[in-house]
Amino acid sequence: MPRACSSIAALVGVYVAIMLAAALWMPHEWDWTAFGLMSARAPAPEFSSHVTIVNVPLDPRDVPSFRRRIAAFLDELVANGKSPNAVILDAEFDPCRAQPSCGEPSETARTALVAAIRKAVPRFAVFATEEFAVDWHTDTIVGPLDDHDPQIYAAVTGAAHTIFTTVGGQEGLFYRRCYSGVPFNDSSDRAIGTQSVWSMVDRVLPEFRSTPCDASHVPVRLGPKLVTSAPPVYTVNGQGRVSSDVDVDKQYVIVAAIDSDPGTGERSGPELLAWALSDQLAMGSVNAVNAPYVAVPQNATLLVVVPAFSGLTALAYAAFFYRLRRARLRKLRTSLPWLAAALAALAGLGIFAAFELLMYAARQIYPQVSLIALGIVMTSGLSGLRGDRIMRDETDTVDPLPQEVHDYDVFVSYAHDEGAWVFEHVYVPLRDAVLPNGKKLSIFFDTSSLRTGTAWQSTLALAIDGSRFIVPVYSETYFGKPYCRFEIKRAHRKWILAGEGSRCVLPIMRGHPKIDPAVDDIQARSIDDHPDLVEQIVREIVNRIARQNVPGDSLQPADGAPS
Repeated sequence: MPRACSSIAALVGVYVAIMLAAALWMPHEWDWTAFGLMSARAPAPEFSSHVTIVNVPLDPRDVPSFRRRIAAFLDELVANGKSPNAVILDAEFDPCRAQPSCGEPSETARTALVAAIRKAVPRFAVFATEEFAVDWHTDTIVGPLDDHDPQIYAAVTGAAHTIFTTVGGQEGLFYRRCYSGVPFNDSSDRAIGTQSVWSMVDRVLPEFRSTPCDASHVPVRLGPKLVTSAPPVYTVNGQGRVSSDVDVDKQYVIVAAIDSDPGTGERSGPELLAWALSDQLAMGSVNAVNAPYVAVPQNATLLVVVPAFSGLTALAYAAFFYRLRRARLRKLRTSLPWLAAALAALAGLGIFAAFELLMYAARQIYPQVSLIALGIVMTSGLSGLRGDRIMRDETDTVDPLPQEVHDYDVFVSYAHDEGAWVFEHVYVPLRDAVLPNGKKLSIFFDTSSLRTGTAWQSTLALAIDGSRFIVPVYSETYFGKPYCRFEIKRAHRKWILAGEGSRCVLPIMRGHPKIDPAVDDIQARSIDDHPDLVEQIVREIVNRIARQNVPGDSLQPADGAPS
C-alpha cells in the first residue's frame, strides 16, 4: 500500500507540473478556434443601437484644439439637455511638461475641458482612458500607468482602459476585464502605489462593482467594419457640433480621434471598444432568441473544471481497466493498460463534449477548452502508466516461471470435498492416458486437505509453474477455498505470461458455478453441457505433448458452446 500511494503521488505531481506549465505557455489560438466554431451558429453580431461613436479630428501639432472641441461637444450636450448613459473620452490626456508648449493656449484649453466635464458630470457620467504597458504574449503588466493631467482626471467620473489582444490575426480578439496591481508613479517617476484598472466596457455599465478585480478574459464578436464617414460614426465640426439628427439620449457615446488611434489590424481602438460594448449590451437583451451566446468567464472556474474532468477520466480509466481484465483480450492483453487509457480519454472528452452541448443549449459557451482537453489526455496517459505498473507487479515475483522446464505434465486443481468425483472422472482418465512413446502423463494430484502455515503455498506455486497444463475443476465450493483461489490465480498468471493461445489452463466446470471475476477471462465449459469434455481435454494434452508443445489440435467448441 505505501508503494502504491507513493506511485500515485508521483503521478499526481507530474500532472500538476505539466498542467501549470501548460497554463502559462499554451497558446490562446486553440481556445479562440473553439469559440469560433461554437459561436458560428449564433446570430451575427449587430452594432448596438445604444452605442454612438463621435470622431474628433486631432492634429498632433495642435492638441489644445482637440481639447477645445471635446469641451465644446460636452457643453452642447448640456445646453441641449441631452442625457446619454455615459460619455467615454477614449483619449489619454497627458500633462503639460515643457515650455513653450505649456501655458497659453494649452492652459486655456485644459481649463475649458475641465469646466465642461464638471458641468456635464452632474447630468451624465464622463469617463477617460488610462494607459499602461502590457506584454500581450504573457498578458502581464510591464509598466506603470502613464502620467496624466491631474486636473482633467480629477474632474471625470472615473478612468479605465481596455487592452485588446488579437489571436490568429484579425479573426480572434479578446480583452481582460481587470488588471490588478497596476503601479503608478509620482511626478518624479517614483513608484508610490498600485491600483486595479478595469476595462472600459465594465466600468461604464450600470452594474459595475469595483471589487474584487475580475481577471477573466472576454472574447469580442466583431461585425462588419464601421465606416467613418457615415453613421454610427459622426464627426464634430470646428465648433464641437455634430449633425442635428444625432440623438445621444440613453446612448453610450464614445468620443475619440479615430484616425489617431491605431487599435489593432484594420480596426481603430474606438471601433473595437464599440463592438465590445455592443456585445455586452446584447448579452442583457430580453430577447434571448436574438441575443448572442454568452462566453462564460473562465480563469477562476478552471481551478474547479480542469480537476473535475480529469477526475472523471481517472474514474473512467479504473472502470475500463478492471472490466477489460475480465475480458478475453487474447493478444491484446499486454496492451490492456493503454487500451483502457485510450477508452478513458475518449470517455473524458465525450463527457466534456456533452457538458459543452448542455452549456450551448443554455446559450452559453465555455471557450477555454485546451487546458481541460489536455488534462483529460494527461490523466488517461498517467493512468495508463499506473495500470502498466499494476500488471507488472502482478507478474514480477521472486520466483519467475521456469522456461522450458516441466516437472509435471498436468496439475489438477480442485476442492477437496469434491475429491472422490475428481479422482474418478478427471484424474483416472489422465492417469490412464498413454503418449505415443508409451509413457504415461506426469500428474500433480494433491490429495492432502491439510493447509497450514505457508509451506503449502511455495509447494503449490512451484508445482503450477512447473506444469505444462493446469486443469482446474470449478464447483460450487471451489472459489470459496483459500488454496483453490491461490492455485487458480497462480495458473491465471501462468496463462497470461504464456499467452492466451497457449491454452495451458483447461478448466472443467461441474454445473454452472459463479466464477471469480479475476479469472473469468479463461474459457470454461461445463461437463453437464459437454459430457465428453474430459475426453477432449485428455486428447488435446496428449496430442500437444506428442507434438512437442507446438499448438495444434485444440479443442473445438461443441455446438452452442461459447468460443
